[in-house]
This record gives sequence, C-alpha cells and structure tokens, in this order.
Amino acid sequence: MSSSKSPIYIMVIETSNFLHRLEANQFNLFTQKLHNGISNLLKKFDGRILNHNDNTYEVTFNTVTNAVLCGLKLRSNFKYITPKFDKSIRDLKLGIAEGKSNNSKLLASRMCEVVVEDKFVVSEAVKIAYEKENRNNFINRDDIKILTVSEEQFLTQLMNYLETIWNDAGFKVYSFSESLGLSTSQFYRKLKTLTGKSPSEFLRNYRLKQAMNMLHTKKGNITEIAEKAGFNSLTYFSKCFKDTFHILPSKYLQQHA
Repeated sequence: MSSSKSPIYIMVIETSNFLHRLEANQFNLFTQKLHNGISNLLKKFDGRILNHNDNTYEVTFNTVTNAVLCGLKLRSNFKYITPKFDKSIRDLKLGIAEGKSNNSKLLASRMCEVVVEDKFVVSEAVKIAYEKENRNNFINRDDIKILTVSEEQFLTQLMNYLETIWNDAGFKVYSFSESLGLSTSQFYRKLKTLTGKSPSEFLRNYRLKQAMNMLHTKKGNITEIAEKAGFNSLTYFSKCFKDTFHILPSKYLQQHA
C-alpha cells in the first residue's frame, strides 16, 4: 500500500494552564526546556509538527506505534523537566486520533479535556491499529485511556453543545442532559466516567480555562472577563479562580502585565 493511502495519526499535546501563572523568567526557562525536550522526542519518533505555541502542539505520525510510544515517552520525560515543588503545573495532556482531517484534530484536542489522573487518551481506532501493527500486543496500561466509539460520540456531542453555551451565565446544568437526549442520571454517570467531574465541575473548569486564556491574552479587565466567561458574580469568579489556579486573577494580571 502506498504511503499516501496509509493512515495518519494526529497527536495534540497540551500543557497545563497553570504554567501561565509562573513568573516571566521561570516561564521562559521552563518553556525553553519543554520545547527542546518535545522537539527532540518528536524528531526521534518521526513526528511532524503542524502547529505549536507555548502550551499546545499538533503533530502527525505516519505510524501508530511511533505515535503511542512517543506519547508514553513524553509523559515520562515531562515529570523530570517540571518543578518538583509544584505538582499543579506537572500536567501534560495528550490525545491521539486516527486521520488528518479537521475532525480528527478536533477529536484529539477534545481528548485533552477528558484526561483523568495521569492517563493520556487514544481513540479505539488507534488502539485497534496499534494492536494490528504490533501483532496483538495489546495496549493494556494504567496510563492510557482508550476512548470507546460510544464515548467518542458522547464527547463530540458534549463539546459541540458546550462550545455554544459555556459563556451563558444563565445556563442551567440540567439542560446538558436534555440537550443530549439523556436522563439526568445517565448524563451524570457518562460524564463522571469520562472526566471524573460532575456536570457543574466540568462546566466551571471549562469556563475558568477560557478565562485564564483571556486574562493571559489581555482580552479585557477582570470584571469583563468574568462576564465573558459566564460568571455573573465577580466575587465567585475570583474565588473559583483562586481555588483552581492558586492565585487571584488580580495578582495574575500584575505578574503578566
């Protein structure tokens, strides 16, 4: 079979938003080490970088084995180049999907939203391809989460809907299940299994992640960003931000002004 017809595997790498709260000199030193380490590993496993910035990479691989082994090595190495004193930033999220379409990129990116504990996520198609390429040497590891076809469908529906309502301060969490055609208990169970979070936690964390990005790119003052992120109380926003990122939004802005 010609290489043009061979499957392509796309990996999305995402480092924690906690990195944004490092002092500028710490951030620069860390990201230099991070990028050097990632670039060297990608080269070793024949990964081709499509896009990257300080916190994300989109990479393609011609073989599924290289993609999976590179993912395992990236997770292992990441722990050695991050500050040991602060576990909150030692967080590397990885998703691997089959194909090179925008849908495949989107799926791999969304996989990073559902990483639980220290696992990285691969689609069921990636698992099947890996086992075929390695003569039934199964991916059966504690540090890899296999996203089943039904979970993939649920994730796609969830994120498609979430991206339309996340900044609506009047949104009620029970509307999730209604919009996805599930009972409240079915939705809760599926989401908890996939993400480890309740619906309210998942929505709040997504909003805070978007707020952090807006603060980092200076898309407004704190009050404006809280509103844009779907928080109708500045006090509650500041509390949630502090609880999650261990820094007040005002202090964060001071550090990155």
